[in-house]
Amino acid sequence: MKKLLIIVVSIYFSLGLESRADGRVDRSESAIDVGARKQLFIDHKFIEMSEGIELVMNPPVRTGEVLIEPDAPWEKNLEIYGYNSVLKEKDGRIRIWYGVRTQPDRSKFIGVAYAESTDGIHFTKPILNLVDYEGTRRNNFVFPVDPSIMSVGGSSIFVDANPATPASERYKSWVKVYPKINQKPKNQHRVFTSPDGLHWNETAPTVTGLRAADTQPTWFWDPRIQRYIGYSREWVQFPGERRIRMASYNESDDLHAWEKSQIVLAADEADSVASVRPRLDFGPSITMEGETIIIPPDARNSGHPVKGTSAEFDANQVPLPGGPMDIYGPGVVPYLEADQVYISLMTMFYHWQGDGAPETSDIRLGVSRDGRHFSKPGGRKPFIGVGPAGAFDSKWIWWMPSPIRMGDELWLYYFGANMNHAFQIDSAVSAKTGSTIISRAVMRLDGFVSMDFGFSGGEVITPPIRFEGEQLELNINTGAGGMGQVEILDDSGAPIPGFTLSDADQLNTNNVRAVVTWDGRSDVSALVGRTVRLHFKMRSTKLYAFQFR
Repeated sequence: MKKLLIIVVSIYFSLGLESRADGRVDRSESAIDVGARKQLFIDHKFIEMSEGIELVMNPPVRTGEVLIEPDAPWEKNLEIYGYNSVLKEKDGRIRIWYGVRTQPDRSKFIGVAYAESTDGIHFTKPILNLVDYEGTRRNNFVFPVDPSIMSVGGSSIFVDANPATPASERYKSWVKVYPKINQKPKNQHRVFTSPDGLHWNETAPTVTGLRAADTQPTWFWDPRIQRYIGYSREWVQFPGERRIRMASYNESDDLHAWEKSQIVLAADEADSVASVRPRLDFGPSITMEGETIIIPPDARNSGHPVKGTSAEFDANQVPLPGGPMDIYGPGVVPYLEADQVYISLMTMFYHWQGDGAPETSDIRLGVSRDGRHFSKPGGRKPFIGVGPAGAFDSKWIWWMPSPIRMGDELWLYYFGANMNHAFQIDSAVSAKTGSTIISRAVMRLDGFVSMDFGFSGGEVITPPIRFEGEQLELNINTGAGGMGQVEILDDSGAPIPGFTLSDADQLNTNNVRAVVTWDGRSDVSALVGRTVRLHFKMRSTKLYAFQFR
């Protein structure tokens, strides 16, 4: 199989490429420059030829821990709700900003509270004396600055990585504002800034260019395009159907004026069963009713003409009442541990009409190389599922962007509730009030997707690459009985002497930084600047990433 793969690669890359003066084919311009940056196997980018492998999603493990719950004296009549943020500081502190609201009257007070931890498990709620709530400031609230004027929801707090950001605005929060009666501001979407994540100031410009952003948006400075990228939830209504939720990609220079909107996350045909979705473009035919995008009948482009009103369809068409699921929240962030990887842990909202229909959510994984086009590994299975019946997270799950690296693990903090979207408590719960908590799930560093080699063995040859560094490291798990070898090929697909399979030492390890060796040697610096390919030959092994160092 090895010889066949190499012959095919040699022929494939010899076609249509220019020759140099010495007669060799020049492939330097087509090579992927990986430098010394970590590369993940989230898709087929580094798979040119393969046999006996598959890409596999690897869900994290729910710990079942209750890390934060509304148990402070001032939280007696409050519940946590879904829109929360988490950051890890340079000093190792884990900082969480969690949404709180009164219950049963959930509109009386909606704000953001603060907690921190030195180990990411045991959290304290410092008394900050910042927000007046029920006649006292002895609480851990940071938003709203003035509860008599507004409530705030959908908060997404990040450290702004834009190098032009002043220290006084290092932290930013894009929030939805709920103004009190007869009070300003009337615009619902605002950006707040802070030097420390505790003391916040409202910025003057209002957020424009977005339509709904009803739920928690995510945003970040992307050095790849030198602009901010923001993901917003959109309400969309097709003729004859109830409105549904999708998520859009947007760009901005200042976090206030957004443009270049396009839908990037939506339930597709398989998700929606018979409800086939046309491509949705933002153009002059798009109109708004409140926060809802209204699709005119002539814009469906579904192959089935609309006969009369928006509710009257061709007999061959089977419209659903909005489809069985929505993208409730985009949950998109860059994965900073690797090169050019964006992840979406999108909240999937399952709901339809009829007896026994759920009003529940779980988390699905999306991966992307450009932040616009997402693939969904895992065969539509949940990445983080709900807990067992009666558990505190048995009905609703909401991920808190971003993943937090702790040693060689990623901790994914999430909000969980045993109430559904309609606030109905899990029937397996005996309590009269539902639980609203923050917990975590744990996974391997870089472990979202792995390239799995079968029990009988498999092989992969990468496209041409160029690298920098002195040794090759793999994030690999062979288990007890698997093995792996790596061969380095030249630009024509021929094994490079000293780096052949005959020279390659076998790997039998579970290691996020396993060093590849050939006859005990790891030095690959002699190949720096050359166009090469990596040939992985393994069996019963999971391979997550590679990196030259």
